[in-house]
Amino acid sequence: MSTGFLYPGQGSQTSKMLEDVPASYFHRLEQATGFDLHPVSGDLKQDTVSIQLALLVKAAFYTDQMKASGVQPQLVAGHSIGAFSAALACESLSFENAASLVYHRATLMKEAYPTDYAMGVLVGVTRSEAEALVAKTFDPAAPVYLSNENCPMQHTISGHIKGLRKTLAQAKDYHAQTAKLLAVPVPSHCVLMAEPVKQFAPFMNTVFLDVPICPYLKNTDGRMTMNPEEIRRDLLQNIAYPVQWNKIMDVAYEAGLDLALEFPPGNTLTKLIQAKFGENNAIRVINLDQHGLDDALFLYQKWR
Repeated sequence: MSTGFLYPGQGSQTSKMLEDVPASYFHRLEQATGFDLHPVSGDLKQDTVSIQLALLVKAAFYTDQMKASGVQPQLVAGHSIGAFSAALACESLSFENAASLVYHRATLMKEAYPTDYAMGVLVGVTRSEAEALVAKTFDPAAPVYLSNENCPMQHTISGHIKGLRKTLAQAKDYHAQTAKLLAVPVPSHCVLMAEPVKQFAPFMNTVFLDVPICPYLKNTDGRMTMNPEEIRRDLLQNIAYPVQWNKIMDVAYEAGLDLALEFPPGNTLTKLIQAKFGENNAIRVINLDQHGLDDALFLYQKWR
């Protein structure tokens, strides 16, 4: 039996998600980054710096609460920016180092693509169908690339807004159940982010990473590692590499994961587990946003 801590990425944020986070976390964040993140911010749907920092702060608070109650992870995984929360949860990164890295990461991404770029999601198509759709609709003037593989029938695309709308509009030809834009204002996890990776490298390569207390599952290839240098490479490269979430869940299941805690905000990862493993409870999920801390602890104690 194994308990996993799972952390969502951009697109899961809400404008009021920070209301329950104590002021001390915002103070520590500002001390580490110089960035003043307001607990209630309308920027959380549009500004990638605010979004990414907010996701880290929310994750840090809830992780601290669960650990203080005696719940420890046997493995950790985070989707995209959630990988930094995972590195924090396995104690490879300190909060201050994670905050500094996320701030620089998000700033470089925003500076590279301040407007007109985003991400979309395709549901109900295979990877090969998604590849064919992107190839069919590709326009060099408004490029779109296939990016994350979230589960066998859900994939993201990244690129120019104009190209994304064209690709999403033609997804019905491949019988997609859903084809829509995501609340992600940058074209993450594709070749368009190659330059931000180069610019982020000096920040990532000079920070200290400790040996994790449990395995960390990498975004770039789905494999588990206890090596701080492999975690460093994954956190650097995942900006421009597709998130292999489908492989991550395969590896986690093979490693004995039977209870997953999805940390706030949202239920994206919960739904992906349900879509992949069905209703047979192969992996039980406790969604902290849905249940709250007290009920989540009750369920954890009941199932453990």
